[in-house]
Amino acid sequence: MAQVLQKLYQGFNFLLVERHDARSRDLPLIDSTWQVPAIIGLYLIAVLKVGPRFMENRKPYDLKNVIRLYNIAQVVLNSAFFLAEIYCLWIRPNFNYVCQPVDFSATNRGYEELALSYAYFLLKILDLADTLFFVLRKKQSHVSFLHVYHHAIMVAMTYLGVLFVPGGHIYLLGLWNTLVHAVMYFYYYLASYGSQWAARFKVYLTRMQLVQFVHLGIHFGRPALQAIDCGFPMIWHWIGFGQALLILGMFVDFYIKSYGGGKHKKSA
Repeated sequence: MAQVLQKLYQGFNFLLVERHDARSRDLPLIDSTWQVPAIIGLYLIAVLKVGPRFMENRKPYDLKNVIRLYNIAQVVLNSAFFLAEIYCLWIRPNFNYVCQPVDFSATNRGYEELALSYAYFLLKILDLADTLFFVLRKKQSHVSFLHVYHHAIMVAMTYLGVLFVPGGHIYLLGLWNTLVHAVMYFYYYLASYGSQWAARFKVYLTRMQLVQFVHLGIHFGRPALQAIDCGFPMIWHWIGFGQALLILGMFVDFYIKSYGGGKHKKSA
């Protein structure tokens, strides 16, 4: 047993320490192998176990102003990231939308991609607050499998992305996701004031999310299914393709249940 555990540890250490992009070694939360798994684990325990028990005999917290501030911050941060990515694509006229390799060089361009990937990872950490707000407001019905899975897997995948593929073909994932999130959090902000415009717009926001995952499925699926080799690791094409299809399926199910039967729920 001791030898098996030692082999597992050596393999884990080789994969996450020795094989990852050396440029990210000193970045906060990336500079160790335990911090991000610990964050994800604590998040799951807090929103699924400890939080609901803590709130069981308590009144919901009034977090309206805190959440409004959070929503505005998310709109600003996601919009800034989206515009930064648009600019980076504009100054890269040779970007290949079929299959784009990662620039691992120690050049300005290489570090720009790394910086954007790291900033996107930090945004996904910030997104975890959504679920904590639900728990503290005793909105546990909103803590759905889709919501929790989406938030947790995005932290895990963006963490691994910074380690192994900081840029390249995953560019459009960040572009789509930050655009959708900027719109989504602006909707949440308006909805907090009881805006009738926000209520009418909700279905279109969900459709926008569906379009996002359809396009990402095509974006990652084409090079995966056609075995296109541009230097971007093939396993990441398959991971992106699989995740896009899985989350698309869950969003389609959510859409049908929410709008097919006339019920309206807050999306993940």
